[in-house]
Amino acid sequence: MNKVNYARYLPVYYAQMTQLHETCPELYRHFNQGYFSVQLRPGNPFARIAVDQTTEETVNKDTQTAGGTRGFSLRQGAVSRYYLTADNRAAALRQLRETILVNGSDTSHAKHPDLSTSRIKRDESGVTAICDLLENDWTNPFADDPSCLFSISTGAAAREDVSNDLLNALQKGEAAYQSFQKRLNEERLL
Repeated sequence: MNKVNYARYLPVYYAQMTQLHETCPELYRHFNQGYFSVQLRPGNPFARIAVDQTTEETVNKDTQTAGGTRGFSLRQGAVSRYYLTADNRAAALRQLRETILVNGSDTSHAKHPDLSTSRIKRDESGVTAICDLLENDWTNPFADDPSCLFSISTGAAAREDVSNDLLNALQKGEAAYQSFQKRLNEERLL
């Protein structure tokens, strides 16, 4: 669906993931048990993030300096020492935060802002307003007859070829994926 940067790595990713049970059986078992995301804080049950993003949220964030390493120093030795000690500085900063309970380290007693009553009411009001707008003022794109697509903002109908492409995108993508998977399997057998 027009994600070229992701699509070009699909063969490599697919090949690695289909061999995961052989190349890294322990990781394969963990994935099958549902361990492919991390929850940093217990206060929000919907706050799980990808494992690689956890590094960005913890170690990388704790080692940042204003201006980055360019603004930090131009000397090779200073930059080398900075990176060699980054993990120790990040661990010390995290321990300090946990000790003084800063930055939500202990959020078991606190609710996430999105779960507050006022936020829930505001979100429900927004959804109601959008539904009213679609049903009363604009063309409803979710009508019973999806054979013709309309622009939500202008109400103009899409051309028939555009409608057909959009309505059949999932099936076309699935057919292309099956063809791609078949070629990969044939290549593997050679």
